[in-house]
Amino acid sequence: MLGLSAQQYYGMAGLINVPSADMDTVPVAHLGAHYLDKDMMPDKIRFEGKKYNSFTNYLTVQPFRWIELGYGYTLEKFHKNLNPEAEVGFFSKDRYFSVRVQPVRETKWWPSFVLGGQDVIGSGDKGKSSGSDFYKNYYVAVGKHVNMLGQIVGLHMAYRKWSLESNKKWNGVVGGLTLQPSFYKCLRVIGEYDGDGVNVGADCTLFRYVMLQASLQKCKYFSGGVCLRVPFVRMNK
Repeated sequence: MLGLSAQQYYGMAGLINVPSADMDTVPVAHLGAHYLDKDMMPDKIRFEGKKYNSFTNYLTVQPFRWIELGYGYTLEKFHKNLNPEAEVGFFSKDRYFSVRVQPVRETKWWPSFVLGGQDVIGSGDKGKSSGSDFYKNYYVAVGKHVNMLGQIVGLHMAYRKWSLESNKKWNGVVGGLTLQPSFYKCLRVIGEYDGDGVNVGADCTLFRYVMLQASLQKCKYFSGGVCLRVPFVRMNK
C-alpha cells in the first residue's frame, strides 16, 4: 500500500495544515513545490503591511520508518536589492528545518504517536540564523486508521504550540478525518480543523511517484502543489 500522508506545503507527513502521526510505508524522499494562499501564510510575513500569496519548495527525507527530516523555504516578497525604487518580486526566502519522530507505530489495537517540530533551526539567506521563527512550532500527534467495508478512515489529532504570538490562532488541539476509498486507494480525501478554521482537500499519487494535493482553506481559499516521491527501495507491485 502506498503511503499517502503528505502535508505538502512543507513536505512532511500530515494532512493540509495539520500534522499527523502517519509515516510513509517505505524509506522515501519528497521533492516538491506548493502554492500558498495568503490565508495560510504566517501573519508576520507581509510586504508593505499586507499579506500576500506565495510559494514553498522543499526536500524531505525519511531514511527509516520512524524518523523524517525536512528542509524547505517560503518565498518572500521584497523590492530587488532592498531598493524602494526597484521592481517587486520574490527576492528572498524564509528557510526552515523540520523533524518528526514516531516512537509508537500503529497496530491493530494501538494508535501511532509522533513528536515533531517545524523551523527547529532557523537560517537566513546566507546560512546565518534569521531569528524570524515564522514557522516555528512543536507538536505531538496521534492517529488511528479503521477499515470500514473497504474504505480506510483515518482519525487524526494533535496538540500544537507555535513560537510567535501572531500565530497563536493555530495553537492548541487540532485534527481531522481522512478517507481512502476502496475504488482508488491512491486518493485521500481530507477534512481538518487547524485551530483557525475548517479546511478541505484531497491528494493522490499518480504512477507511484508523483503526488498532487489541492485544498481550500476555510473551504474557499485555494492552495495546492506537486511533489516527486522517490522510494529508497524497490516498491512491491
